[in-house]
Amino acid sequence: MNQAIDISWTASGGTDEALLPVRGRGAEQERITQWVRRLIHRRAGGVLWIEGPADVGKSRILACAADEAALAGARVLVGAGLAGGELAPLLDALTHDVDDFAHGLRIRSFQRNDPYWLVQEIRNRLRALTRDQPVALLLDDLQDCDELTLLTVRALTVQLADLPVVWVLAARAHGERPAVEALRRNLLTGRAAHLELLPLAEKAVREMAQDLLGSRAVEAAPYLRYLDGLPGAVRHLCAYLASEPPASVPGSLGTPGHEQTVVAPAVCRRLDQLSDDGRQLVQIAAVLGESLSARHLSRVLDRSEFALLRPLREVLAARLLSTDEDRLSFRHALVRQTVSATLPRPVRQSVRRRSVDLQLRAGVPAASVAAELGDVAEPGDTRAIEILRTAARELAPVSPCAAVGHLRRAVALAQGVPHERQRLVAELIPLLWQVGEVGQARDLAHEVLQASPDPVTHAEACLQLVRMGSQFRLPRPDMHLRFAHRRRDVPVPLKDQLLSMTLLDDLLTGDAEEAGGGMCDALMRTRGVRAVSELTLRTLHSMSACHRQNWGDALKHSDGAVAGVAHLDLVHGSTLPEVALSTSWHASVLSLAGHDRAALELVDDGIRAAEARGRRAFLPLWRTARARLLLDAGRLADAAGQLAAAEALLATIGLPSTGEASVLCTLVQVARHLGDEAAMEKCARRADAYLSGDDPYERRVGAWLTVVIAAHRAERLTPEHLTLAAACLRRGFVHAVCVDPGDVVVLVRVALHSGQRDIATATVEFAEHRARRNPGFALFQAAAAHARGLLDGDRDRLLTAAELYGDARPLLKAGTLKDTGELMPEAGEARTCFEQALELYDSCGAHQESGRLRNRLRKLGIRSAGAVSRAPEAAWRGLTPAQLGVVRLIAHGATNREAAQRLFLSPHTVNTHLRHAFDKLGVRSRVQLARLYLREVDQPGEES
Repeated sequence: MNQAIDISWTASGGTDEALLPVRGRGAEQERITQWVRRLIHRRAGGVLWIEGPADVGKSRILACAADEAALAGARVLVGAGLAGGELAPLLDALTHDVDDFAHGLRIRSFQRNDPYWLVQEIRNRLRALTRDQPVALLLDDLQDCDELTLLTVRALTVQLADLPVVWVLAARAHGERPAVEALRRNLLTGRAAHLELLPLAEKAVREMAQDLLGSRAVEAAPYLRYLDGLPGAVRHLCAYLASEPPASVPGSLGTPGHEQTVVAPAVCRRLDQLSDDGRQLVQIAAVLGESLSARHLSRVLDRSEFALLRPLREVLAARLLSTDEDRLSFRHALVRQTVSATLPRPVRQSVRRRSVDLQLRAGVPAASVAAELGDVAEPGDTRAIEILRTAARELAPVSPCAAVGHLRRAVALAQGVPHERQRLVAELIPLLWQVGEVGQARDLAHEVLQASPDPVTHAEACLQLVRMGSQFRLPRPDMHLRFAHRRRDVPVPLKDQLLSMTLLDDLLTGDAEEAGGGMCDALMRTRGVRAVSELTLRTLHSMSACHRQNWGDALKHSDGAVAGVAHLDLVHGSTLPEVALSTSWHASVLSLAGHDRAALELVDDGIRAAEARGRRAFLPLWRTARARLLLDAGRLADAAGQLAAAEALLATIGLPSTGEASVLCTLVQVARHLGDEAAMEKCARRADAYLSGDDPYERRVGAWLTVVIAAHRAERLTPEHLTLAAACLRRGFVHAVCVDPGDVVVLVRVALHSGQRDIATATVEFAEHRARRNPGFALFQAAAAHARGLLDGDRDRLLTAAELYGDARPLLKAGTLKDTGELMPEAGEARTCFEQALELYDSCGAHQESGRLRNRLRKLGIRSAGAVSRAPEAAWRGLTPAQLGVVRLIAHGATNREAAQRLFLSPHTVNTHLRHAFDKLGVRSRVQLARLYLREVDQPGEES
């Protein structure tokens, strides 16, 4: 049988392949040319062994060797290891070229008698042929030859070594046939030459496609990377594309929908070139994924690792798989998908399920195999349902989104098991809420409550609803609470947590305004037998103490609540809404007590954790808390950014209105300072909506928003609005955010402007009562002094308030200085107050107040506000705004006492600021200080 080394074909737009160069084989072709010419010209013998993976171009190189041998004057004999009898490749070569056809028939007759004599006849015939001219014997695909042919070649290369017989033998690399390996080793221990063909480089592949397709080569470009540089695969792909109609747009065949269709024939061709074991190995590996271990592959195939060596080497040589440290992986995802598609879907599903079972048996965590198991499990598969549930529980603390996916699949598999499905749904509800799928969480919660499979699931569903907030208020909550507490099979910790969370939700939504009476009785019924129950109880006590204006107790209980977080389950504790709520509340109370940095660190940690874990439902709470802390610190632009993010989340996931109220109460203050009229108008619309409703809590919030808006617009309000706003302030908190101590000043200012002095007086008395009850809270003392000074027109009170506010609350301090300036009888003293207030407002970005103060300064005759406009930046040589104020007055000749009087500070404080300024500026005297300041910042004579 003759082998056709190459079949000429003409591609549409291309050229005859027989005329094409061997792309990317210049070095190899030159080596063969020199080797063949040298041996034939010397009439010497030799052996060249050519090897490489399938489709690498061995046959093309063999054809080049044949052409070169013929040109050099040798007789060329060609055979190949294809289907046939013993010695078929050698007999085909001799029969094709022997002149005496009868002699060829005589040779074949020996095949049925004695192989020994047949081998002798082949050897003798080769000897006879070399008498006339050198002989080049080319044998392709030795890996497919019979054993006798391989043994004969092995013997004849030795026996005919003294004759001018040039042997060119080609075989696939890693064929794993012992006889082929024995022949290769025997040849290479002598004087045989070895040529290994490697895949082509990218440039050669592109040039080859250009040669074959001409102008249509652009259509092949998207697919060439999947062929791994194998010339045979490139020719096969180009033949396929040439048989298709030209693409209307160059490269349009490379769209994802066509990729697998175009690449599939080339991939299937590569599969067909593998042995049965190699094909099975790569198909199973493709089903198992893009990367796997050899150990797992051997378990799925139920074969030892040693038994996989031969097919694995074959597949690696064919470049279908590659190794990366201790893993096997496919070089291209599309090739893996194409190989996987060669198996029927039931077979793929069965292999994947076996893979999952083996991994679970080997101790792989459920979370690692849950996704694959969910794809292959059938409805009603209880084991798969339980594994998916376990995986969801493992993933819930770190990736609630992934846990939602697993539980959803478990619910789908449990359609035929109603009670089991309801239990799964109860576990799915809080995860849906956390990731922001609020609507589905609400619908499923109502479904569980209507048909709970058991009291424990019913109680769990009630608890999850309460945890989600007011939008998910339990219908007839007393009935559900009584039902849960009557059942002995409901665990006591679950009963306690349900009751305490219900009470906490009532506090947040304004349904439980009275801290004593029923609230205290309810708290006494909870036992706090678990850490989470104790944490919730402490938060309840803290908020109840806040409502009673006992902020020392509020801080103490809040500290205890956050300390209790350490006793929770480290994995699942952070997933509980009550933990986030308690921590956010603690940050708010800490800020009120003057621990702003610690409060901001708590909130920042909460934001990072919520963002990293995908708990979108927690983010509005954290961002609102952070916005409030930034507002207190005078960072208005940053606070506005946090509020915008919180509002966007609230609009997207539809969280409870209590969360919206806390956002609005912070937003209205930020907008007032920034002069953001659009935000103020939005707050005004929401305030009107709140006031028009029947909910007492919302009406109070709406009234407070109206007060802040009236302060911004200098409007008058009715006593009803002012009274409702006063009730909102006395409550002490809005959702989980404490009221601003300075809010009483806003209410007093609006009440006085509205002619309601009695309300203003009552508000001042409330502020002073709050300050007396909480002597450790300097902000309450400052706010009380500020409110009293504003009511009585008492400059000394206002000076005291400015001193108490310090640098922690720049906006409140600036407001105090502005109010003080209003009461100053002399223009110089008023100007000093206004300039200090303006400096603080400018540093905070409070454009509204800055503009108003500049107008006041112009009315005082300071048209350009020289000293103010030329005041040093806050970053000048690292001085703080307070230090800059002292330096400015000292540089213009004021004494320490005069500076203290004009800045409304004590002489001791001025001396401290001056000493720190000396250290930062590197000066030792007041004269040096004045020279440096006047040279870099101001000029003499601008101080009036």
